[in-house]
Formats: sequence, C-alpha cells, structure tokens
Amino acid sequence: MTILLSRRIAGELSPAEAEELRLALDRNPELQTLLAAIDGVQSATPADISQKDDRQMLEAALRQFRQRTTGLRVVTRTADRNEIVELPGTANTIPSGRGRRAKILRWSAAAIVMLATAGIYLYKGTEKPTPRTAPTYREVAAKYGTRSYVDLPDGSRLWLNAGSKVRYSEGFADGKRELTLAGEAFFDVKHDPEHPFLIHAGGVDVKVLGTSLNVRAYPGDSVIETTLIQGRAEIELPGKEASPIALRPNEKVTMRNETLAVQKDNDQRTASQPTYQRRAVTSDPTYKTIIETSWVEDKLVFRKEPFRKVAAQLERWYNIRFQL
Repeated sequence: MTILLSRRIAGELSPAEAEELRLALDRNPELQTLLAAIDGVQSATPADISQKDDRQMLEAALRQFRQRTTGLRVVTRTADRNEIVELPGTANTIPSGRGRRAKILRWSAAAIVMLATAGIYLYKGTEKPTPRTAPTYREVAAKYGTRSYVDLPDGSRLWLNAGSKVRYSEGFADGKRELTLAGEAFFDVKHDPEHPFLIHAGGVDVKVLGTSLNVRAYPGDSVIETTLIQGRAEIELPGKEASPIALRPNEKVTMRNETLAVQKDNDQRTASQPTYQRRAVTSDPTYKTIIETSWVEDKLVFRKEPFRKVAAQLERWYNIRFQL
C-alpha cells in the first residue's frame, strides 16, 4: 500500500494500480483519512518550493511515517543538502531559521506529523495480530514409593511426596505463576510481589508471596493442610464470601477437603462459613524436625495420629498395602 501511495503522489499510477487503490479505499475508511491528509499537505505546500522538491518531501514524509509506525528511528535528508536531520518524534527538533531550507524542513516535519497522526490507525488496523497459541502444560508426578524434586520456570523449587502430582503451564505462560496440586508438596517460592504464586489444591487456592510452605491435599483425604514455615501466604476460598485466611510463620491451617465436600453435597456448596483449625508448629523434641515437613528430610514422624492415617502415609511412602 505504501508503494501505491508513493506512486500516486508522484503521479505515476497505472490504470490497474489506480483501480487497486480505489478498491482499497472502499474497504478501508482509515486509508481514506490518510489520503485526505496527504492531499491536505500537498495543498499547503509553500509557493516557493518546486514541484520536484514537493514530490520528494512528500515521498520522504511517507517513508518516515512508515518508519515511525514500525518503531524505527525517524530520519530524513533535506531537499538541498546530503545530510540527516532528526524529525519530530525523536530526541532532537527541527532547527529554526530563515530562508528556503528552513521552510523545507518545517514543511517536511509538518507533513510527517500529519501523516503519522492520520495513518497510525491505518497501520495498526491493517497489522495482522500475532496468533496466540494455546499454552502447553507439564505434569510432574511422584509414584508411590518415590519422591520428586522440580525446578519451576520462575526459579521456585518444589518437592513432591509419594503419590502426588503437579500441573502447570510450560514457562508459566502469560507471566502467571500458578499450578494445580493433587497430593503433598513442599514449596520454596521465589519472592516476586508483582506476581503472586498461586497453588490450586482441593477446593482452595493458596496465594504465596515468596516463602516456604507445605501443602497437603490428597484427593482421598478428608482435610487439606497448609503449613507455613516462613514468609507470607493466605488461603483463598473460591465461591465463598469469607475473607482469605492469612497464615503466620510456623503455623498450620487445617480445613476439610472442599473437593470432597462438593461431591458429598451433590455439587452444591454449603452456604455456611468454612470451618478450619489453626495451630502453631514446632520442631519435634526427639527428632529435631518439624513433623509436617519431615518427609522432605526422608523422615516420617507421627505424634497422636489415628492408625488409619499412619497406614495411608506408609502405603504411599513404601508402595505397599495394609489390610486393617
């Protein structure tokens, strides 16, 4: 299209090219606006500028408009000297002065400004948008009897306990740091206040701002446990009017597994406020480790746990089955 406009300015359009330009004008109102701006600039040409200079400056202006809209450096050559002069839109301005050269410079600058103003919408309107490809997802799983370690795209790290898996978009597409967890994982999240780290687990979301924490949300378990070791985190409840539950360092929040609750309620969430328990966590005096995260150190520590829960953990840890 730029070639057709340049040939029209020079008066060199062939009949076929003139018809092509006419059809383009009918399809594109913005192009009509651009052409009207060109005609307006031509009609405003100073009287003491020759037809040759007039055509050269308009063609230069059109080239500069194209460079301006594509983000390139805006430069041009004067009509009577072989030198480069910065035009509006760059760091420098057109020098003031008297005489024919100054008029040419100012006229050329005005032409470019008018063309850019009228044509910026044409360029953006005709530019083909880059097709967005659907993000690809990565799933990492730790089978029964194994544990896995994962380096995440943002520099965060996680450890997966036996019988667990996580799913996230490759490279954390669109800058979103989020993943879905089924099972248990320990997270060491890289601090980034502008991009909170979001963990979807069970029926809740755990929002993290640079911290280390353990999330336990096995699909078959009746409860979800979130243990914050250090930093900041909060538990959000989708579909609930309750405020997020803020966690403090060395604290664990336990609540029922909302995924199971929805299934039991025939896909109807109860209107009551969610119930949860909050308690402090400390290092076990005998084994010198926090019980909730001892598995990361290849230890299993139990204190006052029902035997069925102990058996479930041992089944995942050793990949065996207990008959009770």
